[in-house]
Amino acid sequence: MDDFLRFVVERHRIWEQRQAGAPGPWTADPILASRKFTNVFRILDPGTQFIMTDLWDPSLSDRDQLMRLFLYRHTGRIETWEYLDLMLGGYPTVDTLEDVRAAWKEYRGASTVTVRGKEARNAAGGTKVVFQRSLFTGAYLVFPQSDVPGTDKLDSIINLAQRLFTEGSPDDVMPDWRRLGLRKQRERFAVLRRNKGVGDFMAMQVLTDWGYLQEVDLEDEFLIPGPGSIKGAKALFPNRSVSDTVKEVLYRVRGVAGSPRLGYRQPSLMDIGSNLLCEWSKYVRYRAQGTQPKPYVPAHPGPQAPPTLPAYYTAGADLL
Repeated sequence: MDDFLRFVVERHRIWEQRQAGAPGPWTADPILASRKFTNVFRILDPGTQFIMTDLWDPSLSDRDQLMRLFLYRHTGRIETWEYLDLMLGGYPTVDTLEDVRAAWKEYRGASTVTVRGKEARNAAGGTKVVFQRSLFTGAYLVFPQSDVPGTDKLDSIINLAQRLFTEGSPDDVMPDWRRLGLRKQRERFAVLRRNKGVGDFMAMQVLTDWGYLQEVDLEDEFLIPGPGSIKGAKALFPNRSVSDTVKEVLYRVRGVAGSPRLGYRQPSLMDIGSNLLCEWSKYVRYRAQGTQPKPYVPAHPGPQAPPTLPAYYTAGADLL
């Protein structure tokens, strides 16, 4: 636990130094200096900042906004969304999903198929399809969900978004979503999760993103830890339940000297269960493997722009 708390404090200190414009290296920790880790606060990660700065549109209907979050988390590569903005003149709505399908197929280019280490075109069975450009982030696995084996993963995800968000569809999630009160994250999770093709991890990611766009703080209300967070919890306390470990970690992180802060806020239940424990599982694995010989080169070097934060991050600052 002491090692974990040092990791948490040091990881946020790195972010603070970069925000202040300090030159690297920002840490003496050999693992943090040589490997990539997400931020302590999930809201600070570039993928989430893209939601706050680009994808959030207060003029959108709740249907279009939720669909946009859903589709984004199933792809996650920012440049592919910037391509949509360039080609379509804006980001997706439910009515433009067919245009999205066509644009992304053009973006990724022609495919090749790897067969036993060799490349061949139009091969069948047990092969790996490789495109010129990727539509999907490598941050986590996205599995195609289709009733028809062999369906293109892109088609499967577009079809899934259409099935869940087209008004009048038998699987339309919006009627139940709208009936729920604001502070019912567990029920909202169930509305997403009940659909074939939507797993726990993705439902939780979309729900978290939706919460950032609300006027009230929902980050401590509900959590389903992802696979990486479960590993991180077991790395701390192998014989405890994950839920008990998450509660203790939340208490310990908020009480440690130098506890990370973002304005007046400390890490939330969502930050612990979605980011910190997952990153701790990576830290433990890297520590066993040894450090890399070269320092990690950030994907976004140079001066860092101030983050865009949810409204509720600053709403309580005057209470201090």
